[in-house]
Amino acid sequence: MIDSGIILCVDDDTTVLIALRTLLTHAMGHDLAIEIAESGAEALELLTDLEQQGQHLSIVISDFIMPGMRGDELLIQLHHRSPKTITIMLTGQSDFDGVKKVINQANLYRFLEKPFNHDDIILTVKSAILAYEHERTLCEQNQQLRELNNELGLMLSKVQESERLLEQRVIQRTHELDEKNQALQQALQSLEDVERIARHDLKTPLVSIAAAPSLLRAARQLSAHEEDILNMIESASNRALSMVNLSLDLFRMESGSYAFRPAVVDLLSLANSVAMGLRAQAMSKLVTIQVTHDSAPIYVEADDSLCYSILGNLIKNAIEAAPEQSTVQISLHNFVRDTSLSSSLDSALNSSPNNEHVQLRIHNQGAVPLALREKFFAKYATSGKSGGTGLGTYSSHLLASVQGGTLTMQTSDDEGTTLCLSLPRSQMLPMPEPKQHGVSGLCVAAQTALSVGTQHYILLVDDDDFNQMVMGEYIPEAAFVFDTAINGRVALEKVMARRPDIIIMDLDMPIMGGMEALTHIRQYQDQTAQVASYIIAYSGNDDAQSFASYLQAGFDACLSKPSSREEVETMLRLACKALSNEIK
Repeated sequence: MIDSGIILCVDDDTTVLIALRTLLTHAMGHDLAIEIAESGAEALELLTDLEQQGQHLSIVISDFIMPGMRGDELLIQLHHRSPKTITIMLTGQSDFDGVKKVINQANLYRFLEKPFNHDDIILTVKSAILAYEHERTLCEQNQQLRELNNELGLMLSKVQESERLLEQRVIQRTHELDEKNQALQQALQSLEDVERIARHDLKTPLVSIAAAPSLLRAARQLSAHEEDILNMIESASNRALSMVNLSLDLFRMESGSYAFRPAVVDLLSLANSVAMGLRAQAMSKLVTIQVTHDSAPIYVEADDSLCYSILGNLIKNAIEAAPEQSTVQISLHNFVRDTSLSSSLDSALNSSPNNEHVQLRIHNQGAVPLALREKFFAKYATSGKSGGTGLGTYSSHLLASVQGGTLTMQTSDDEGTTLCLSLPRSQMLPMPEPKQHGVSGLCVAAQTALSVGTQHYILLVDDDDFNQMVMGEYIPEAAFVFDTAINGRVALEKVMARRPDIIIMDLDMPIMGGMEALTHIRQYQDQTAQVASYIIAYSGNDDAQSFASYLQAGFDACLSKPSSREEVETMLRLACKALSNEIK
């Protein structure tokens, strides 16, 4: 129960005071303190003492007419000093103005006349106590609400400050992400620049070098020594070209945009070739390379350069890991793959319905370090060998997956290490090598051109002199008039001088590139009412997305750079057929 405070009775008549205290004590019990004062001054002094003691005055019952200070004046002063104290007037000689004054200025609770009725006094005091307790409760609740409101305000301030700091952090983080995004965009742009440089500045001279031996063979009879030299040049340049293509394709494989074009690959012949190339390295530590197989040849549905990269990495690693004077065993055999045991990931990677596979195992007696076994195929995982990048096994695993195959590893200190490459077995035999055409021979494209009774004018637009020479050797003089331009501006000038039937357009050239030249040539021929030339995009970007963008830009066809003689002949045959349809 709430402390009801102290009741103060003020009257100049001692008899009245004693009677009030006795009545209230009997009615309220001894738990309620009752004080008395015989004058207004004594009542104020008592209030001062109570305030100093930290006690509160709940009810004041005062007579109206008293010497020195009247009851109305006392109640007004008490109300000013203790606004929550309930005031009651008890008198038999009051005037209306005095009562009105107390009501207005002292918040008079009740007015009782003398002689007072005991029941009225008791009921009034009890009612006043309830009102006081109720008022005190409201005040305390209001105080609690104010404190709670202050706490909420403080919490709100903290929340607002946190929001402000969070907003600043978000702005800062957004700025950092923008900077990183810009850096990433620059990195991607740099990657595109590297790819462009690799395709144009590296691949073009490599293609020229690779084509040179065939041109020399066509022009003269070579000695065995000269033929060996040309074979070495041809093999080295083709291998370098394959590695350039592979390095560019790895990024596409990781991003899922690589387009795999399977062909028939003689895996046994490839394994023997790689083993032969690494035999000198193996002999330096007295390691023997042994290749065994079920039957020969063994064909798989794969990509020759990708398989060569896998075998080169894995056999070289096996030789390095093999103990001195040991054997690296390479075995190939056919088997039927059990698809019921395949994981969902394996099924996703191997979408080919062909269950007949070729398994190539590479075993050496060394064991993979324990710390590397769980992350053997992870990117940048390496045992710390000198010059190791941790990309060899990672790229080999990726290349196997792209070709619809698998690459697994088993190792132990007792049994050594076995890497198992599984690739889909080819259901077809490889196409026979096409016959080399001499200078005087006529290709199918030439025969198609001659069937319409005219020589077609071909303009090759390329800034590489050697590539111009190679393309000139591929295009038969009997059926085509061959001309060249070193960039798009020169090509446009030649188009204005004479309309070419076919234009083979490189895309990356100085002064004016292929895309810009295409636009100007199309506009000129449209304005002069010429029959549109058959324009072929000649690009090292040979993925489907790039070819689609070239066709959308207005090219009639696309030719991969580099191209073989057969690919050039096929494209010319298509161009001649399109031109003959226009003539009809």
